[in-house]
Parts: sequence; C-alpha cells; structure tokens
Amino acid sequence: MAIFHLTVNIISRARGQSIVAAASYRSGTTLRDERYGTTHYQSRKRKVAHAEIVAPPGAPLWAHDREQLWNRVEAAEPRKDSQLARLVEVGLPVELGCDTAAELVRDYVGRAFVARGMIADFCIREDQHNPQAHILLTLRGVTATGFGPKERLWNGKAILLEWRSGWAERVNEHLARAGHAVQVDHRTLAAQQIELIPGRRVGIGRPRQGPAALPAHLKDRISEQQRIARDNGEAILEDPSVALRALTLQRPTFTLDDLARFLRPRTDGSEQFDAALRRVAESPETVALDPAAVAPRRFTSRDMLEAAKSLRQRTLSMAARRGHGVTPPPEGSDLRPAMSDDRRRAFDYLISDGDAKALVLSDDAKGQVLEAARRAWEAGGWKTGLATASAETAARLAARTGIPSRTVAEWEEAWRESRDTPVRESVLLIDGAETLGLKQLERFVAHVDKARAKIGLLGDLDRVDKMRIETPFSGVLSGIGLADPVS
Repeated sequence: MAIFHLTVNIISRARGQSIVAAASYRSGTTLRDERYGTTHYQSRKRKVAHAEIVAPPGAPLWAHDREQLWNRVEAAEPRKDSQLARLVEVGLPVELGCDTAAELVRDYVGRAFVARGMIADFCIREDQHNPQAHILLTLRGVTATGFGPKERLWNGKAILLEWRSGWAERVNEHLARAGHAVQVDHRTLAAQQIELIPGRRVGIGRPRQGPAALPAHLKDRISEQQRIARDNGEAILEDPSVALRALTLQRPTFTLDDLARFLRPRTDGSEQFDAALRRVAESPETVALDPAAVAPRRFTSRDMLEAAKSLRQRTLSMAARRGHGVTPPPEGSDLRPAMSDDRRRAFDYLISDGDAKALVLSDDAKGQVLEAARRAWEAGGWKTGLATASAETAARLAARTGIPSRTVAEWEEAWRESRDTPVRESVLLIDGAETLGLKQLERFVAHVDKARAKIGLLGDLDRVDKMRIETPFSGVLSGIGLADPVS
C-alpha cells in the first residue's frame, strides 16, 4: 500500500563519487565520463521503467541531454571535495501505474525544484512491492547562459520540510485524482499520534535478508528492524486498536489483504503475524461495512464510523443554520464582477444563507469566485480565512483571492494555542477538502461549528469528478446538497 518515503543525500567527490556514474546507474543508461575518461555501462543492470530530464524554461539544449548535463556539472566543480548534485529518493504509491507515477513525479519536481531553477533528472524503478523514483538535482541554478552560483538556501532545514510536505500533498492529490481513498502523511508517527515504532530502513530487499553472508552493518540493520517489528507486533497484540488507528489514517476502509500488507512489516515472523491478523480482524473495534457482501469485504474501525456520523450530522445542522447570508450585490457593481452563468451561480450559492457549503470548482474558476465572495463577506462584516493542504497552495490562493491562507495543520496548531480562533463572524474555507482524512475534516468542521461560524468545503473538479471510492467529502456533498460543478 502507499507509504511515505523521502530521503535526501548529496553526491560528493569527497566520498569518491562521480555524478556521471550516479546518473548512469540510476537511469540505466550508458554514459561517457569525460573527467575520468571512462564509460559507465548500466543499460542492462537496472529495471528502469521511465527516465526523464525536466529543466526550467529557457535552459540550454544541453540541459536535456543526460551525458552533456552531468559532464558539465563535473566540469563546473574544480575542487577535489566538491558537492556535485542532490539525490532525492521517494517511495511511489503501489496503487498508481507507471504512467501515472511519472505524471506524479513530473508534477512534483516541476513545483518543488525546477520552479526554483534546478534541473531534475528523475527515473522510476520497477519493483512490484517497492516502486520508487530517484531524482538527481543540480546544486546550481541554470539560465540560458549556463550555471549560476550554488544556492545555499537549498540546503536549509525549512526547505527540506517543505519538500517533504509537498511530496505528501502531490501523492495524495494524484491518488485522489485516480480514485483512491488512500493517503500518506509526511509527519512523524508521534505527530500523527500513532503508538508504533518507526521501522528501520535496511537498504536491501527481503530476499537478500536471509542467511547469506552480509556485511556487519547490514546484519545490524536487519537485527534492529526485526526487534522493532517484534515490539510493534507485541503492541498490536496487546491493543489491536493501535493498528486500526494507523491503518485508517491511510485509508478509511480496508480489506483483509490491506490489513495483512499493513501488518507484515510490523510483525516478526509468521507466528506473530498470524496472531496479530486474527487479533485485529476479530477485534470488536473492527466493523464490516457490508457483512453480506462477497469478497473482498471491506472493513473500517468503530471510531471512523463515529467520526463519519459526527461529520454528517454537523454539516446537516450547519447547512440549516441561518445568519451568515449576504444579499447578492447588484449586477455590474464592484462587488459583483462580470462572470459566466455557472460561476455566478456558484458565487450566489456560496454567499447565501446556510453555515455549511460544499462546492466543486475548477482551479481556473476558484480565484474569481473566491475573490468575489471575499469582497461580499467583508462588506457584510465577516472575517474570512482559507485552509489548504500545503503552504505552497496557501500562498498561491492567498495571492489570487486576497483571503488569509495557511495550511490545515497551521490552523489547528494556532487553535491549540488559542490563536486566531474562529468567532461567530468568521467564514472559513477548506480547499481540496476531498483530500483530507476523515478525522481531520471532522475535527476542523467541529471547531467551526462550536464557534457558530460558517464553513465552505471546496473540492477540485478534476479530482472529485473521477473519484470511484466514496470519501468523507462526497458523503458530505450528498448530505447538504452540492452546487453544480463549476469550470
């Protein structure tokens, strides 16, 4: 199942590394290394499903040629201990095929790296159980005339955290677009309130972890991972709800196969695995959604059902509540700009009475509709705010709509510290509501409801329209009514 994995390392001469060799190895191509006068033959050694270079607009033609690109990087670094490139490895969701995974990585590198001036050379490695992408990044920005100075700002902890959260957002967006109600989370297990020990990355596949002779450091890693798995298995046997909480954070419903895939790396040996599988499957906290259904039957946890019930009841109650309606401004006024008919209906629906609104908008329509709604609400004395999945999206929408924006996590952190809490005159919007986890969405709505404020749940047209699995968002839509999708 989809997991979050992202690591960042530096390719450096101080470690005896060559960036041409690294690019050849990861892309599975034969490259000539001009600095060392050698040729790296890797075309038959790697199962590479896709390899691609993405460069900023206006970059020289050689930036798209792998051999020329990395030889120029080598030539630009004269020091014997020079740092040559950055390597980012990410785990790909097994739910996505190779073409969709390539779209995901291309989207991510374009936003996170290429938009800042880096050149990204990425490849997707075929592995049925552990698909992954390796991304090689230049340490210098590139222009039409060549490389600039090294960018020290790209080395900071803050930007690493941004890359991690951005990868989680892109993965969740593409999973939702493909119709999978599955999520990954870049935060630590402790931050997610999951009472399990993080696994140890071994660095080799399971077939090689047997009795064959291995270096001492790999044996130590395998031994440590087995101890962690055994401890996690004991925690699950003692309290199966630990596994249920962790699993349902990834997916609101699951099959027994999903449960088995979740438990296998978190238990040690077949005996503990079988015992944990029985313990969780037979737990009173595990609920069959349709006991009469033929295989594969789907399950969820009792607390997820309670959260879904609470979310539906709250949104129905809020939708019937009055007090936040704004009279539509006259046609042609500053508060009612010229719009197409469908956007005008969306605008009227959003500002009308009812403290819970749900609206599906295309990205194109979002800016115009929300900016007009903000003006109308502010003229009526209401205070607006916008929550998003990522800081990048928050900044973009704030610039387009004029609505103060921050991530959902940042809003919740502020509320825990009694800052910027919603009041009766507040209107809070959630962009990309269909990508939020059920409990997070319910928690946010509950906070707004208790303040007697208004909430708007905004879905993205290209994602919601293609969803095949019901999400908490679609359940809310069917409960409180949905304005026609707006393009």
